[in-house]
Amino acid sequence: MTNTLTHNPTITPATASGDLPPLHQMEQLYLGLLVIQPSPFCNINCDYCYLPDRADKRRMDFGVLEKVMERVWESGMVGPPFTLLWHAGEPLAVPVKWYREAFDIIDRFQKDQQLVIHSLQTNGTLLNDSWCDFFKERNVEVGLSVDGPAFIHDHHRKTRSGEGTWDKAMRGLETLHRNEIPFGVVSVISDISVDHPDEIYDFYRENGVTGIGFNVEEIEGSNQTSSLDRVDGEERLRRFLERFYLRNKADGFPLRVREFDIARKNILEPGWSHTPDGSYYNLEADPLGMINVDCFGNFSSFSPELLGQPTEKYGSFSFGNVLNGSIFDATKNEAFQRVLADIEAGNRKCAETCPYFTHCGGASPSNKYYENGSFDSTETRQCRATVKMPIQIILADLEDELGITDHEPVVSEEPQPIV
Repeated sequence: MTNTLTHNPTITPATASGDLPPLHQMEQLYLGLLVIQPSPFCNINCDYCYLPDRADKRRMDFGVLEKVMERVWESGMVGPPFTLLWHAGEPLAVPVKWYREAFDIIDRFQKDQQLVIHSLQTNGTLLNDSWCDFFKERNVEVGLSVDGPAFIHDHHRKTRSGEGTWDKAMRGLETLHRNEIPFGVVSVISDISVDHPDEIYDFYRENGVTGIGFNVEEIEGSNQTSSLDRVDGEERLRRFLERFYLRNKADGFPLRVREFDIARKNILEPGWSHTPDGSYYNLEADPLGMINVDCFGNFSSFSPELLGQPTEKYGSFSFGNVLNGSIFDATKNEAFQRVLADIEAGNRKCAETCPYFTHCGGASPSNKYYENGSFDSTETRQCRATVKMPIQIILADLEDELGITDHEPVVSEEPQPIV
């Protein structure tokens, strides 16, 4: 489960100028997202985390980082600005001093143009004024991982000694506000949160959160089971989303919810994220459109959750190392070729069987692999909860407003309690 607000294949980076079309509309292959792991270490121990080796405190050597940037620039895939996401561990567990030198290295490659959009996702527990000064100085986009009120957040997001982390995360949230740092929030919907949409909605409103994304607790990587695996798990998810949408609508939509925003855009602006051949652009299924690098220089493409995970079927999800070869050498890797072939086969099946395919382009390959046991498969809980349900809720509401249905409104202006 990627705890980042930008984790969605429909979201593309900013373009270099107003004259350039969006990344997905370009014929040439360009890099859209570079995920760099400064360290595998995380200072807390969420029980639904997909990452292995979260106690490993090793850091990326600056020589490795320099080679990452050299490989990226020599690839010819740098055109429009791309997002560099510091992730796959707690990025703030590495000190500010390290990032200052890291950013200086990166600046030597981008020279006069601002081609790198820096972003990071943090659990917030280590945030302080010094970090905020750095974010302002270097225009870093910040995402905060917090699941809601304390009784929800602390249910899964604990320290290694089993203590809750909500108090520290909230100090981080308040620090961002005090320093006037814009931020978005990612919340994981799990067994405890799914029955409390009102409490979570009120939490956001009371704490000045205006942009959010929902990550459904997923079977992925080290997280072998999901607390939503109960028979009624998905119906509870639907009720959560319907209720949350209703509350937001009744207030005049003060919250920008990633899943609903994308659903509405897909409905009202068909083709907004389609490639020149008319297919929906899915960054996670685009070979080398997304490059993920661990702190040792091993890299993968496709879903960032695959990096460093063991796999018997493919041998490895690491398709190369920047110290030993170019980015394009990955295309000669047998594992890369097999993964790509299976992803494309699964997407063809989605295209043939799912009416929502034109609104997601096959969704997340890693979810298919871990939920279904194969990339060559179709729908997952993640695509039902983050693509299908939001579209269904938005469509039902639009139809009710237009008076083109003969059923009772799915949502109304006045909130009604969920039974």
